[in-house]
Amino acid sequence: MRYKEYNPNSVLEKSIPLFWEHGFGGCAIKEIVEATGVNRFSLYQEFEDKEGILYSALNLYHERYNQPNLAILKKDVPIRALLIKFYDSYLSDHPQHPPGCFTIHIATELGDANKKVKSVLDAFISQLHELLMAALIKHKSTKERAQFYTEQLIALFCTSVCFSVIQSNSERKAFIENGLNVILKDL
Repeated sequence: MRYKEYNPNSVLEKSIPLFWEHGFGGCAIKEIVEATGVNRFSLYQEFEDKEGILYSALNLYHERYNQPNLAILKKDVPIRALLIKFYDSYLSDHPQHPPGCFTIHIATELGDANKKVKSVLDAFISQLHELLMAALIKHKSTKERAQFYTEQLIALFCTSVCFSVIQSNSERKAFIENGLNVILKDL
C-alpha cells in the first residue's frame, strides 16, 4: 500500500484562495494541481471532484476560521466592543486569505444553485444567529429586541464581508462602526 505524499488539509488551504479569487466556476482543477503540486488523479482519489474539494475547503474554513471567530461572541465584554472585535476578525487583513468570509463568498456564487453550499451557509448563519441572540440577551436585551438586533447585525455582517473586497481596512472599520451605531442606537 502506498501512502499519501501530501497533506489533504494543505491542499484545501491552497485551494481556498483560488476559489476565493476566481469563484468556483472560474477555478479550474488545473489551477488547483499547479497551486498544490498534487496531481489530478490524487486529488480525485481524495476528494472525488472539484466540488468535493470545495466542500472540504468550506468545512476546513469553518473549523479553522469561522469557529474561532464565532467564539468571540461568547466572551463577556461590553456588547459594542464584542461586536467590533467579531466583525474585525473577518475584516482585518489576514496572512492566509483576503478579508471577508469564504463561506459567504462562495454562497454568493452558488447558494441558490447548490443545495450542499446552501446547507453550509444555513448552518453557519443559524449558528451566528444563535450566538448573537445569546450575547444580546446576556447584555440586557429583551428577547424581542435581541431578535430585531440579530437580524440587523447578520445583514450588516453579510454586507460588510461582501464589501470587503472593494474597501480599504479603514473603510471597512468605518462601515462597521457606522452600521453598529445605527443598529444599536437604542442599546
